[in-house]
Amino acid sequence: MKWKNIKSLFVVEEGGKDKDDQKIAPPKTKDQPEEEGNSIVKSTTSNDLVETSDTVPQNMTAEKGQIKEQFVEHLLKAIETNNMDGIDYLEFKNTLQSFKKMPMDESLRFQSALTAVKTMGASESKIFESAEFYLGILAKEEASFKKAVERGKKQKVEGELQRIENLKTARADKLKKIEELKAEIEKITKEINGSSEKVMADQVKIDSKRNHFYASYEFVVNQIKNDIAQLKQYTQPTTNNDNDNDKK
Repeated sequence: MKWKNIKSLFVVEEGGKDKDDQKIAPPKTKDQPEEEGNSIVKSTTSNDLVETSDTVPQNMTAEKGQIKEQFVEHLLKAIETNNMDGIDYLEFKNTLQSFKKMPMDESLRFQSALTAVKTMGASESKIFESAEFYLGILAKEEASFKKAVERGKKQKVEGELQRIENLKTARADKLKKIEELKAEIEKITKEINGSSEKVMADQVKIDSKRNHFYASYEFVVNQIKNDIAQLKQYTQPTTNNDNDNDKK
């Protein structure tokens, strides 16, 4: 069975003729209401089935599961690749779909489809066998996808978690160094303050000694100057009288 035909067995395109306006949904039984969230959402992401985005969404919880076109097509492609020869489950499903619009209940529709494919050479055992075969194909795809998810998780999530732990360790080391530097800075600051106080005290002592010296210096010098001045004052007139007597 061709790809387009296989896809039509599982996916029903509804809506207008314009392809962009069509809504893709899984086929429903006659009395089955369309459940919210069952529409196939066309994906605009990479073809890689487990590709993750580099951006961090604001809502950090995982999205509710939706039927994605890329996944449906991927699974149906696997069935197409492994399509069994002869009349099997796929032809039965095709026949079942052809009776969908006929006015009959589900039981009659299934019985009629089975009767129809039997006329083409199929058997119930062949239908069951092929259905189980296709379920096995899908199970292999699930296992392959699970491995891809785990691989992506290991690369993207676990690797990043390890990086976070490394960053936490590096941050702790830096914080420890910061505390050590703070302690050193505090010690140096105390030394600076202590040295500043000592310098001020020494400066005061030196200035005091200087002041005391000059006070003492002026005390002594002024006495000598006063003595010389007084000596000149008291001895100078006597010297002048002696000179006058000599002239006579």
